[in-house]
Formats: sequence, structure tokens, C-alpha cells
Amino acid sequence: MLSVQKAEQLLSDNDKLLDGMNKYKQIMESFRYTDVSKNANFRRTFNRFFVMRSRTLLYYDKFYSFLEERKDVRATFEETLEELKNANGKLEISFSSKLVHVIDPTQPIWDRNVSVLHFGMKVPGYGKPIDVRQTEVIKVYHDYCHRFYDYLDSNEGQALIRLFDDQYPHSGLTDVKKLDFILWADV
Repeated sequence: MLSVQKAEQLLSDNDKLLDGMNKYKQIMESFRYTDVSKNANFRRTFNRFFVMRSRTLLYYDKFYSFLEERKDVRATFEETLEELKNANGKLEISFSSKLVHVIDPTQPIWDRNVSVLHFGMKVPGYGKPIDVRQTEVIKVYHDYCHRFYDYLDSNEGQALIRLFDDQYPHSGLTDVKKLDFILWADV
């Protein structure tokens, strides 16, 4: 995984990380008081931060309407995956996890860099019917969450959280997002 020494280096000398944290906090702070289904500034900020581009207007409308509808009611990964599949016919594991995370920041984000490089996880291949693949994607995502939480709760994971807190006290981030930022900075 990631050594404590490497994490110290990433946390102490990383303008990209600090910039990312500021953008993330802006999204999370404005999310609660903004109608995200209609607010173009929120959408633009979210799209840039989470690298969501080249989607149809219908997809964006479905995504942000669902996010708005569910902001006060927890959305499961399964529900979100199905909703986004209905918007464009694709299984959006990453964007589904991001939507779920914004509603509940204690949920891990599937990022292909973090999930593959740090946890060895991959999305199931495309050669199967979508309903079979959807079942496999859900299983892989939940397996990833278990691995992520296990690592977070490990001695090494807790050491990384302490390093983060030493460098950025009062960040207001969940431990899940702190670990995500550290791992993301290492890709």
C-alpha cells in the first residue's frame, strides 16, 4: 500500500492536494443549501472536480435531479447505479459512488486509479449482458468498500489519518475522504 514516509511527503508538499481539498469543501458546503438540479455553478464545479464530462444533457439532468432528490435521504449504490443506467444505458460505477459519497461522505469513492493501484480492484469486463455485469459491478464495489474500510481501520490506515490531521487540523473531512485524498495524491 502506501508507506507512512511517502504519505508524509505527499501531505507536506502537495499544492494539488490542497487545491483539491478546497474544491471538495466548496462542493460539500454548497451542496446542502443549493438546488443542485438547477444551479449551473454547482454543476460546473462538480463536473470539473469529479472529471465528469462528455455526457448528454439528459444524463446531467438525471444525475443532478437524483442528487437533489436524495440529498436528505440516503441513496444506495445499487439505486444510484440503476438510476444512472436508465439515464444513458451504461453502468457508471465511479459516478454512482461519487453521488453516494456527496450525500454520505462516509462512503468510499470508486476511482479507477485508487481502486486499481492501491486495492487491485477492477471493474468487470464488458463482454457480458448488462444485467449480469451490473450484479458483478455491485459485488465489486461492495468488496472495494470492505477493503477500503479494513485498510482505514488498520494500524497503517489510522497512522495515515493521524498524519493528515497533523498537517490539516480542523479540515472538517471524514476519515474516508482523508484517506481518499492521500491515496489519490499518490497516483
